[in-house]
Amino acid sequence: MKTIPLRDFQREGVKALGPGSLAEPLLLTGRDREFVLLPVPPDERTAVLDLAEGLAAVLALRRDQDRAVEAGLDQTSVADVEAEIRAARKSIRQRKRGA
Repeated sequence: MKTIPLRDFQREGVKALGPGSLAEPLLLTGRDREFVLLPVPPDERTAVLDLAEGLAAVLALRRDQDRAVEAGLDQTSVADVEAEIRAARKSIRQRKRGA
């Protein structure tokens, strides 16, 4: 996979990609972000976008799991989770009665 500085791509556009660049995925690297450019045939656009959305969801889930571990929430017992659910449901019922 070819790596291109994001700044070069912003300044030069497609010229920065170089010859034959549309045949393989490219990694654009910046100071705090990276982007993957993936050549997509028009007839496969929907399938590739579906895969990208699924991948984004998996990455978001992993970040959430990591934050839960950092916060110690992975040590929460089933009984504690059920108590939280009961308390939330009770709060919802009380708000509905008051409305």
